[in-house]
Amino acid sequence: MKRFEPTVFIGLLIGIGAIGASIALEGIKLSFLFQPTAALVVLGGTIGAVTVRCGLGGLRSLLSEMFLLFRVEPVHDEEALIARLAWMSRAAQREGVRVFEQFADASGDRMVSRALSLTSEFAEPNLVRSAVDSILEHEDREGRRQATLLESAGGYAPTFGILGAVLGMIHVLRSLDNPSALGIGIATAFVATIYGIGLANLLFFPLASRLRERHESQMRRRGALADALVAISAHESPAYIKRLFAEHPSLEAAKQPVRELSNRK
Repeated sequence: MKRFEPTVFIGLLIGIGAIGASIALEGIKLSFLFQPTAALVVLGGTIGAVTVRCGLGGLRSLLSEMFLLFRVEPVHDEEALIARLAWMSRAAQREGVRVFEQFADASGDRMVSRALSLTSEFAEPNLVRSAVDSILEHEDREGRRQATLLESAGGYAPTFGILGAVLGMIHVLRSLDNPSALGIGIATAFVATIYGIGLANLLFFPLASRLRERHESQMRRRGALADALVAISAHESPAYIKRLFAEHPSLEAAKQPVRELSNRK
């Protein structure tokens, strides 16, 4: 079961608190930074630009991935799956490959289902390796795409902050007949720039890095699972299958024996 991960909120509170404290120390009222128009320009412009790039479906997918950053995925789920695969490998020695076929039909994991289906059809290990590698490449592209979109949002936000500042300056320049209001007007115009830079460096860029790191960790676990699936197709022992995943996160040594075995088949 996934549990709540509070570090994102804690980091945001620390960053916003430090900025707010520095502003207060300079004698600036925090209420002065509350500018709905500036927020609308920055947030609306950034969301619009991201939507233009990836579409509404991509935006929904990105928001879903961002919410997942507030949850910790337990590693023991993969460990339980590896144990189940090892058990199936042992059961297949007694009952035949129909064990794999039954689990492939019930599995909600595309890679597991595809690999076990091929194994139940007596496919060669190199064919199973090719199938799981293709799925892994697709998952890797999709995961990196989400992080890239967040990094793009981090680039758009400061630009729309500058746009908000320019719009504010245009409004100020229309009031040159009132010099006493120029100072406040110019200061207000630059609030949009603060919003843009703050969003980019406190939210979008850190979340993009966090998303990329989580994706890379997940791909390492998926790679270990793929190695176990290839080992099953090569009729390796249950102990060997478990050892492949137990050697995570250093997977390179675990992948090589399976690849060599696949090449020999």
